[in-house]
Amino acid sequence: MLEEQALVVDKDSQGVWVETCRQSACQSCASKSSCGHSLLGKMSRGQTQRMLVKTHLDLEVGDQVMLGLSESAFLKGSALVYLLPLIAMIIMAIVGEQLFGADSWQSLALAASGLLIGFLFVRSYSKQHQLDPNYQPVVLRKLVVPNASVQKIPLSTL
Repeated sequence: MLEEQALVVDKDSQGVWVETCRQSACQSCASKSSCGHSLLGKMSRGQTQRMLVKTHLDLEVGDQVMLGLSESAFLKGSALVYLLPLIAMIIMAIVGEQLFGADSWQSLALAASGLLIGFLFVRSYSKQHQLDPNYQPVVLRKLVVPNASVQKIPLSTL
C-alpha cells in the first residue's frame, strides 16, 4: 500500500476533501543534480492537489490523515499512462516504415498519430474508470498531531 499524508480541508455528504502536497524523493537521490525528474519536482514544489475521498471515519476540517492507494492500482495506472502511448507510437512507426520507408514524412505522421491515439485512449479509459473504487485512494487512519501549545515542565523544577 502506497501512503501519503493529507490535510482535510472540507466535508460534504460524499466524503471529505483532502489536500496533498506534491513531493518527490529527489532530495535523497545521488543523481538529483543531473536528473530531469528532479527539475520537474523543483518546478512543482509547494503545489497541492485536492481530491474527494470517501471514508467511514469521523473527520473534521484541519485533521491530518494518511491516505493509501494499492500498489496494483498504481502500477496499472503508471503502465497505462506511460507505456501505452509509446507502444502505440512504436507500432505505428513500424507500420509507416513498412509502407512508406524509414525516411518518409508519412512514417513520421503515422508515429505521431499512434502517440496521439494512445493518449486519447488513456484519457477515455481514465474518464470511464474515474469512480472505480480500485483506483481511488482511501483514508487509512487519522494522524495524531502533538499539541504545540502544551508546555513541558522540567522534572527538576517540581
